[in-house]
Amino acid sequence: MRRSFFVVALVCVLLSSALVLAQEKKPAEGMYFRLVTHGGDDPFWAVVQKGAMDAAKELGCKVDVDLCGGDLTLQLKRFEEAVAMKPNGIALVINDDTAWDEPVRRALEQGIPVIGMNNDDSEGAVGNPRLCYIGQNEKAAAYRLARRLFDEAKARGIDLSKAHVAMAAEVPGANYAKIRASGILEAMKEYGITSYEIIDAGGLEMTTVESRETAYLLAHPETTFLIGLGGICTDRITASLKAAGKQPGEIIAGGFDTTPDTLAGIKEGYITATIDQQQYLQGYFAVYVLYLYNKYGFTPNIDTGGYLVDSPEKIALIEKLSPEHIR
Repeated sequence: MRRSFFVVALVCVLLSSALVLAQEKKPAEGMYFRLVTHGGDDPFWAVVQKGAMDAAKELGCKVDVDLCGGDLTLQLKRFEEAVAMKPNGIALVINDDTAWDEPVRRALEQGIPVIGMNNDDSEGAVGNPRLCYIGQNEKAAAYRLARRLFDEAKARGIDLSKAHVAMAAEVPGANYAKIRASGILEAMKEYGITSYEIIDAGGLEMTTVESRETAYLLAHPETTFLIGLGGICTDRITASLKAAGKQPGEIIAGGFDTTPDTLAGIKEGYITATIDQQQYLQGYFAVYVLYLYNKYGFTPNIDTGGYLVDSPEKIALIEKLSPEHIR
């Protein structure tokens, strides 16, 4: 009886110790981070937020994500509000080469670490004092995409000297659009393509984007390639081509990100390829890097993307992972 008592007591002690260990503070408990983005309420940014919140749960910190719908003035306001809260760090979408220079510098002078995510200054650390950048190399990704589309045209026997490239951007003046366009233009030179135009798709509202892409296609029958410079423009390509009366493959199309309608467009033959920048990792790593900076002073640059999606096998892998990302 006495022995049984000691066994029970020992078990209780062990269970109590395990409970204490389980209740120990997580590594970033008490820290607060802010992600200030130009993003909107769409599938792309839902995945970014999922990554950030997963990291916050693992680390035990608090994270808020600002979605400013492409409004640079609002984004600047949200950034200043974030700085005033004295967070342990801010991850910022740097979508303009001049607007963010002074705000970031002032935040750093106040001891608030600021890292870039998703979009960076076109000159990187030379152009903006942010501590590091997490996202894809935009120019290299666009160059890779363009070559894939142009090679498709060559294989079909299309005379590229007479080809016309239409590039649609939600916000044509934003860094992502300008840098991606520069990568496409570089590839165009190599393939002897000289005719192009950038379409102002009118912002982040999907019906507006679709309407403007459709109108362009109807007004420009000479269009050989339609490239979405952003995720929403790419998402709306298939619907726009159908609305303009185009058949699969009649116009060679591609773009960025892996939204459901973009993947459906690849399956149906309306879209040849898209670039996956793995935005889940942008949200996830942004939180971890801010934590690591606070803990150890680390400032790693992380290239999350530039991966070409142009086959059923690659789509199957993305679809397998996507439900977990957006749940």
